Amino acid sequence: MTKIIKKRLAAGLMAAWAALSSPEPSFQQTPAEAVPSKYGKYIISKEIYRKIPTDYAGTSLLSHNGELKAGVSMGYHCVTRPILFSETHSHPNEEILCFIGGNPLDITDLGAEIEISLGPEMEKHVITQTACVSIPANLPHCPLNIKKVDRPIVFLEISLTSSYKAPGSSYR
Repeated sequence: MTKIIKKRLAAGLMAAWAALSSPEPSFQQTPAEAVPSKYGKYIISKEIYRKIPTDYAGTSLLSHNGELKAGVSMGYHCVTRPILFSETHSHPNEEILCFIGGNPLDITDLGAEIEISLGPEMEKHVITQTACVSIPANLPHCPLNIKKVDRPIVFLEISLTSSYKAPGSSYR
């Protein structure tokens, strides 16, 4: 990856981090219906920011009910302390779980230790560097144990379905 691409990626992540980690996001959004536009409906903003009553820090970016209008759901969360997701489960669709270092100038420096179990045998994997876990449809996974967090990390979940409910959670 070239230095220019790394710098642009870092700048974008820094902006996203700042926007998502502020305690109370302010929304300066003009309703799409108020401004006649052919493609304005494809810009999704306010409706995907949520304060989730869990162990996540700050505001999450969450689309689990078709808000993205693209056959995909996602969650972007900031994690600052250990969290355990204990319920083993599977989904009828593929899912990708990404654990990304929170330093926008070096996202490869995870600064955390994460354990995830995969498959019916509950094969345990330890993650200590930035990584994505690509989970095929119907593959049992979890517990997911974010055991140690030295500095904030990004937890990004992507599911290839427009509607998703996290097992055991009260948010959608």
